Amino acid sequence: MVGIDIADTIVVRRTVEKGTRVVEERVKKLTFAGTEFKKYQKERLKLAGDVGLVSSKGTGIIHLSKMYETQIPSLKGLHISTERGTGIRIG
Repeated sequence: MVGIDIADTIVVRRTVEKGTRVVEERVKKLTFAGTEFKKYQKERLKLAGDVGLVSSKGTGIIHLSKMYETQIPSLKGLHISTERGTGIRIG
């Protein structure tokens, strides 16, 4: 028996061009979150070098090379509430 990937079988219908045309396309893998996107972001930041972003009405500058990298905290050992808050599991 061959397994079926559900994401390959879902088809989304979109209306385009002011509602005059319908486009059917398969659901694509999400690429804007997770570890793969973090790696992609690091590569893009290295390519950008020391570019400065102007913010706060032009009074502040943020350099891309000095931006903080967000860390995903570990849930190991923490209590996680489940089932509408009635159950608890340890991460």
